[in-house]
Amino acid sequence: MTTTIYTITDANTGRECSNCTATKKAMDRQGITYQSREMTDAEREAFKKAGHMAAPVVITDADTWAGFRPDKILTLAGRES
Repeated sequence: MTTTIYTITDANTGRECSNCTATKKAMDRQGITYQSREMTDAEREAFKKAGHMAAPVVITDADTWAGFRPDKILTLAGRES
C-alpha cells in the first residue's frame, strides 16, 4: 500500500507543522510505511479546492484525509497488518 504525507513547514521557524509531526510519529508507532514530502504551492491550492483545509494531507490507496487523524491512522494500520 502506498501512503504519502504532504506536509508544510513554517517559513519563519523552519519547523514542520505540529499535526504533520504528530501524524508521522503515530504512523511510525503503528509501523506504517510512508513517504513524506513538502507540499508545493500548487498542491496546496489543489488540496484546498478538494476541501482539504488542514495539514498534513495524507493520501493512501484507499483513503485521503487532512489534519491529524488518529482514527484514520489506526484503520490504516489494520489494513497493513
